[in-house]
Amino acid sequence: MAGLIESSPAHQNFSRYDIRVIIKFSVILGKDASCIPIDLVTVLGENAPSIQTVRKWIKAVSEGRDDMEDEPRPGRPVTACGDANISKVLVSLSDDRQKSCDEISKETSMSRTSVFRILTNKLNNYNKFSKWVPHLLTDEQKESRVNFSRNFLRRFQTEQNDFLGRIITGD
Repeated sequence: MAGLIESSPAHQNFSRYDIRVIIKFSVILGKDASCIPIDLVTVLGENAPSIQTVRKWIKAVSEGRDDMEDEPRPGRPVTACGDANISKVLVSLSDDRQKSCDEISKETSMSRTSVFRILTNKLNNYNKFSKWVPHLLTDEQKESRVNFSRNFLRRFQTEQNDFLGRIITGD
């Protein structure tokens, strides 16, 4: 049976809440506190919580804690990457994709770090040649590039070197 558990891909999908419930269940069953971390490592491998974390939750359950959710933490919630701010950054980029994070942050009244986080993490853009571009091309963009390439190839085959001399590139 242990071989089935170890080879199952489902063992990778336990949330922190799930692991805490397993700890609670093990404590209620009366399992020895030293066995619970070993069981978790057997099933979860690298994804198992640290022994200190397991001990903390064993103690909390033993003292009568029923709720396995995280305690609310003090501090300001992260709102910088909300939909409204993402929209602001998108509007700013629609005008000019060569804007720097500093320029966008001044325009949107957001911190430079928040702007960078939105551009890279939320919008999956990266800065290439001072221009913010998406990581992945859409199907339409891919098809357009293939069509341009085919057209250039056809023209090169018919016009040879005359065609190459007429190509103008720019930044």
